[in-house]
Amino acid sequence: MTQKSVTIIGGFVLSMALLLLAALGTACNKSSSVVSEKTKKQRLAWNLKTTVEAYNHAGFSNFAWDNQARRCLTGFAQILSQETNAGESVVDVISTNAATAVNAGCTDPLVNYLYIKFSMPQSSSKEAFETAFCKTARDLNSSSYPPIRKFYAAARALQQIYHTYGTNASTHPELMEMLWNVYGRMEDALRDDTMPARDAYEAAALALHMTSGNTFNHAKMYDIVEKPLFKNWPNADTTWLLKGHYYIDAAWDARGSGSGDTVTAEGWAGFTNDLAIARDALEHAWKLNPKESEIADEMLSVALGQGDRDQMELWFNRAMEANTNDYTACSKKLYYLEPKWYGSDAEELAFGRECVQNTKWGGQVPLTLVDAHISIDSRNEGQAQMDYWKQPEVWADIQAAYDRYFELNPDDIGYYHNYVWYAYQAEQWAKLNELIPKLGPVNYNYFGGKEAFDQMVEAANAHK
Repeated sequence: MTQKSVTIIGGFVLSMALLLLAALGTACNKSSSVVSEKTKKQRLAWNLKTTVEAYNHAGFSNFAWDNQARRCLTGFAQILSQETNAGESVVDVISTNAATAVNAGCTDPLVNYLYIKFSMPQSSSKEAFETAFCKTARDLNSSSYPPIRKFYAAARALQQIYHTYGTNASTHPELMEMLWNVYGRMEDALRDDTMPARDAYEAAALALHMTSGNTFNHAKMYDIVEKPLFKNWPNADTTWLLKGHYYIDAAWDARGSGSGDTVTAEGWAGFTNDLAIARDALEHAWKLNPKESEIADEMLSVALGQGDRDQMELWFNRAMEANTNDYTACSKKLYYLEPKWYGSDAEELAFGRECVQNTKWGGQVPLTLVDAHISIDSRNEGQAQMDYWKQPEVWADIQAAYDRYFELNPDDIGYYHNYVWYAYQAEQWAKLNELIPKLGPVNYNYFGGKEAFDQMVEAANAHK
């Protein structure tokens, strides 16, 4: 690790606490655009090389678990590469084979990492998960596995430390070791110019995300990832996309989160300059790949900062043409239309209703209308916030949004929790009684605990 990396770690511990509560997973890929078969195959070959092939040479193989270990790692490589659409079945393959291998005595750290991630009982304590992830990260770090696998394992261990100990995590004895591994392995991983550009982007984006709460550390981390990205993948749209994303963050950091009259002249100058850099980078990325909706999504953030309605509409349309299920683009346009920016309540509702009625759009897009009402209600206070949902015209929109959503996504029963909550707030008892049996396994925490859920059911039964 270079001295530059060591400098980043200093003063970074406390700023990580809230950031790493977000699930880091195995990648930071929010793009939902279609990936070409050629790209999938390239990514699969590289991910197999850094998992299955690496396992074959790592020194942990044994006939008692080899078959299960290789099946588990192959499934993992497929998920990382977006090679398969059968996500749930592949997860089952990973989970089952990881558990079988570990139960047979497998000591391979990457297989054990997947066991913890996919097979370890969810009833296990947070402390048990933290201990397991830290041990696996340490074992991987001392193994011959490629740096990219060490990076993700250390990042996941770090996330679990903060999830388990919260603000007390700064005193955890393994915290600095995991931080050191995250930064050191990030540098090492990006030296591999055989890595597909998308995999390099995902790792670098995660590293940036982990420092986004600290302006100094964020800039230093971008300095670390920028050079290898432009050296090894200069013509990849993802390299320019990451640059655009970083400079958008830098612009808003320079501006600050206050109202416009609180921004200093220096803040406005930094904001303007950084947004211009971001816009140039993203326009270049779009020239390289005019089918990637994530580029258009980022340009919507630029349009917000520059107050350009025409640019906002242009990039929103481009995003939806590239990905008709682009809920991120819809959320960003809805935010642009908030009264505190450039719109009004009426414009938010009109756009939300368009998201329900447009038959070309799918996925979560219809729920934008629900988001519009949440936005409007957030500007109410006290009892008015709760009474808002009882208005007939509001309920009509909520029902239209969820009915359209389930028409498009009939198997996504998790969202019935949301629908049930709104029906209860609106006192739509007939609908509530219709929806409760559709909940499946109940997430009581969503409703404020089992007692609160039971009270809701009791109220619904009283109105049958």
